[in-house]
Amino acid sequence: MNQGYVKDLMVEEQIELQSISNIIFVETIARGFYELKKVTVALPEGFPLGRIYSREMLGKLLLDDHRYSILIETNDGKYLYQSSTVKIPKIDLPT
Repeated sequence: MNQGYVKDLMVEEQIELQSISNIIFVETIARGFYELKKVTVALPEGFPLGRIYSREMLGKLLLDDHRYSILIETNDGKYLYQSSTVKIPKIDLPT
């Protein structure tokens, strides 16, 4: 996972991140809600298209077994990128 401030990226790095991302979300003026800017892959069944998404919905995609390349841009100049090659470790908690 890569994260930071957009202002710290060179223009070429910004373009590269956007080009390698399968899914891009941009935060709306309503903090904590995101719109879908780009999608080039099939999303999980039941994931609605053309809507405003909450942080919880984005979290489901970030942790999904399909492992998408996701770029999230916030309205305060931050970004988060997760590559599709990231493997989320499973944690077995004691019961």
